[in-house]
Amino acid sequence: MYLEKLAKGIDPLTDKEIGENDIVNNVRISRCLFYASDILKQIVVGKGRFKISVPAKGEFTITREQLAGFEFSQRPINVSEIVKRINLLIDSLSVKQLKTTGITNWLVEAGMLTTNIIRDKIVKRPTAAGMNLGITTEERTSQYGVQYESVFYDIAAQHFIIDNMDAIIAFNRKERSIDVKE
Repeated sequence: MYLEKLAKGIDPLTDKEIGENDIVNNVRISRCLFYASDILKQIVVGKGRFKISVPAKGEFTITREQLAGFEFSQRPINVSEIVKRINLLIDSLSVKQLKTTGITNWLVEAGMLTTNIIRDKIVKRPTAAGMNLGITTEERTSQYGVQYESVFYDIAAQHFIIDNMDAIIAFNRKERSIDVKE
């Protein structure tokens, strides 16, 4: 009741009209109060049970305008960081996020990475073409003292990925359609 009265521009304690310049008379605030009031009514009517329908997310997509906001790094970064920066540019409420494999599998297809088996694990490493592009590896040590190789992308490789985002998206859609058919 309080929210509904506030939404209507009425002081719920005195039942007097609230001043025209008061914040609750702002159209956005008023709509928000009506919305919250409606949600609470539905919860009361449902005796505490409330179901909200959230539309399914669409496939990953990104516009050229959104990609223009990509923050390139002068120092080499890994694919997880590239994906994180891309996903910050999309509306993640309406579209699925890009995954690291979305980029690395395309780079394998493009001949920039190759898959190898190291210690019974499939890993991706740069090809000669990938190294020429600016994809490098670096020896690292895990927190448990285990040595491993990590792949990094310099600014030229980052530009290559961003410039080819349409091809990456198309490749991933094609891959998913093959998975569905099998």
